[in-house]
Amino acid sequence: MVDVGKRDRVLSFVKEKGPVLPIQISKEFSIDTMFSGAMLSELVNERKVFSTQHLRVGGSPVYYAPGQEAKLENFFKYLNEKDISTITTLKEKGILADKSCSPLQRVSYRIVKDFAKSIVLRKDNDDKEVFWRYYLVDEDAAKEKILEMVNKVEKKPDKQKTVEEFKEKIKVEKEPKIVKEVEKPKLEEPLLREIEEDIVKEYFRTNGMTVWEEKVIRKKKEINYIVSFDSRIGTLKFFVKFKDKKRLNEGDISLAFNDAGNLPLLFLSKGDLSKTAKKLIDEKFKGGIIFKKLK
Repeated sequence: MVDVGKRDRVLSFVKEKGPVLPIQISKEFSIDTMFSGAMLSELVNERKVFSTQHLRVGGSPVYYAPGQEAKLENFFKYLNEKDISTITTLKEKGILADKSCSPLQRVSYRIVKDFAKSIVLRKDNDDKEVFWRYYLVDEDAAKEKILEMVNKVEKKPDKQKTVEEFKEKIKVEKEPKIVKEVEKPKLEEPLLREIEEDIVKEYFRTNGMTVWEEKVIRKKKEINYIVSFDSRIGTLKFFVKFKDKKRLNEGDISLAFNDAGNLPLLFLSKGDLSKTAKKLIDEKFKGGIIFKKLK
């Protein structure tokens, strides 16, 4: 059980020094990284602290307190070069219409959710149009700006009335689906070809999972994924760790659990769990980790 007093000190540390990484908590309070990650996850669940969805530093999400959002810009350098370019463009523009974006931008904005926020305009004919705002742009201000953009190509009605109607129609969608024409854009084809026959991808295909993020830690040996799939209770998202190792120990499980942040963990491997690793999953991480052996 997490020490409440120590957790409160961790919260104070995040408010003072944030954004932070679990390793900083471990050093400051002389505790194991697994426990620092557990305390940060509890604070995230209580919405006292937030964690990045896509942005990772050394495999770990970045944790920050309310009001520290602007400081996340200091972590741009940890994105890949293409995402840095697309996010920089969005920062300069503030708002972009999805239909005006390049295929690279469309994919990037759907993945790098820490810096790109979607706004969906639903029209009277049930059509919808996706817009993207830079994460520091005020949401209400963005909606009014989008209204101005739409009205440039449509006859302008009474502005005040339209603003109210527009705000009723518009909503933020956390996970807009990637349209078919850009689901597998050319920019990703070399990577897709390289791992197309991978048993992990076959597992995802067989189970109807959509891959939102892929990070190769060691080529063909260790890969992290963010995936989602539709269930009877709605769309579920998982952090997936694939590790090609004959025998997995408790250290492998603990590190993967920490990497998963506030997402449930699906651990895939062609190897077997050691007795201590299995005990750790069954007794400590009840319901928080699913292990599947691939054949």
